[in-house]
Formats: sequence, structure tokens, C-alpha cells
Amino acid sequence: MTKQAYMRRFFCFIILLTGLVQPFAQTDEMSLSDLKDKYFTTRSGFLSSSTKKIKPENQQELDAILLQLKEKDETSFEYNLVAWVNSNYSKTAVDYLFKAYALKNSDETAVREMLAYYIITFNYAKQKEFLAKVQKFYTPAEIGYYTDAMPTGKSVLITSGQEDMYGFLCAQASQGTGTDVQIFNMDFMKNSDYREFVSNNTGINDQTFLGSEKEYLKAILTNSTNKIYVSSTVPQDYMALVADKIFITGLFYQYGNVDQLSALNNFWNKIKVKDMSQITLSKSAESKLYGNYLPPLLTLFMFDKSDAVLKTTIKAIAAKVGKTAEVDEIITTIESGE
Repeated sequence: MTKQAYMRRFFCFIILLTGLVQPFAQTDEMSLSDLKDKYFTTRSGFLSSSTKKIKPENQQELDAILLQLKEKDETSFEYNLVAWVNSNYSKTAVDYLFKAYALKNSDETAVREMLAYYIITFNYAKQKEFLAKVQKFYTPAEIGYYTDAMPTGKSVLITSGQEDMYGFLCAQASQGTGTDVQIFNMDFMKNSDYREFVSNNTGINDQTFLGSEKEYLKAILTNSTNKIYVSSTVPQDYMALVADKIFITGLFYQYGNVDQLSALNNFWNKIKVKDMSQITLSKSAESKLYGNYLPPLLTLFMFDKSDAVLKTTIKAIAAKVGKTAEVDEIITTIESGE
């Protein structure tokens, strides 16, 4: 073998070895904070718009990150927080949450998860205490959205996850709006006690939820004697089984024989006094929320193309959430009657 051939083979081996050991070296070098962030980023990527169930192979990947945290330091805040979240609201894992909160009681995720625990265990005194702590994480723009999105009268509101459920609860607490509305969270329905509580309070028989979310939501909408609303923050995939009988009537959907035009006019009358062009949206989460104003207002515009104030408001919101081109195209199509 020539010297040149030997060196080429040597460098191939070096590249091969580097490729094999590099991931482990990177993992070893990751801090507890990095691993925690990796867990939440990875988990977020696994979440689906049509099910709350994480695929087994994806769960294995999350379990592997948790194991890395444990091996690094099982007494750490990061490990205990992730261990609780990874349990999917299992009360048997609550000691991890309490340890995490004791180690870092100012951490936003830890505070939110403490409120989650007290909601699924129906500890109303602690819910009130931790809701006050969570409220500081919501901006005035977010509270404004959830105030506008709150139904009126005695009813049930189904929300998708922790973020929007807390937003509605904060609006109730700080604005005194929707105090007769009972707010439920689909994420928490992974917990059997909480799901049974929801079933009892909506008048349906308890049934499988995880992996059968569409069927569960259909059962609530079609069988409950309560007035049921579904927040616009719930992905439409969950309503696929009732798509022909559910209508957008504001920042929420309603099932059944609904006077959609009247409901949309009521919604518009509530928000038309605002100058949407003056609202400051300081983060992407706010823009995502405020984008939910567009579908109901555009639907109303289809009914009444002569409302200049409505059109101006739609355009102002579109500009705020970076949807000007898309909305202009829709307005042109509506006005042309195509």
C-alpha cells in the first residue's frame, strides 16, 4: 500500500470514528438546561393537530432524553420538571413536580405545571393561588383576546391546551367576564379523574379520550344538554366528525342549529369599538391568537360586503399578524362574488 493510499484510509477511519462518537460527545457536553430545552422542543415537534397521543416511538425518544437528565443529576430542577411533564399528568409523578417547584419556584413552566396539578386534583384554593402567579405571564393583548373570546351566559367552553385555558381563567379573574362559563382543557383529559369530571359536567358517559379525541368531542357536542362552545384555539381536525354542523360564531365554534349571522353580528358589535390598528403585538404567540379574529370577521364580510368599518378592521388585523396579502386576496374574491 502506498503512503498516499494509507493516508486516505487513515483519514476515512478518522471521519468514520468522528461520525460515530460525535453524537455521544455532544450529548455529554450538553448542560442540564440544554437537555431540558431539547426535551420541550422535541416534545413540541411530536405534538399533532389531530390527537393528544404521542406515538410510541416518539415517546421512547422523550424517555431517552429524560434518562440522560437523570444520569446527569436526578436531584436537579431540570430532571424533576421533565419527569413530571413526561408523565402526562399522572398523579403518581407529582413528587417530581413538587421537587422542581421547591428548587425553582419562579420558573414559568414550574408555576404553570403547579396550576395544572391543582386543576386536575380539584384543589380550588390552590388553583386561585397559582392562577394569580400565572396571570403575570400574560400580556394585556393576550388578556384582551381571551376577554373577547369568552362566551356569555351559562355554558361550557372546550379549550385545546394549558396556554389558552389559563388565558380564559385569567380573563375571568381579572376582567370579571364569563363567570358562568365552565372552562375545560383537552390536554388535561389525559388524566382519568379530570376526564371523568368533564364527562360528568357535560352530561355524557365517560369514555376513552386519548387517541379517540374526535369521538370524545363529538359525544360532548351531540349528547350534552349544556350549551357547548369550542375555542378557536382547538385545531379543526378535532371537529372533523361534526364538520357539517359546527359553525364559527366568534372566537369559538358552536354546534347545531345556530343563527350564524346573528351570532357573528353580536361578536362584531362587541369588538368594533376597538381600534385594532393601535393594538401592540409584542410576540409571536399574540400574533397567532389575533389571527383568529380573521375567520369570523371574513365570514361576516361575506354576508355584508358593504360594511366599510368591518373591512378596515379586517385589514388592520391582517397587517398586525402578517397576513395582508392573503387577506387582500380573500377580500377581492368576496367582493367579486366568485
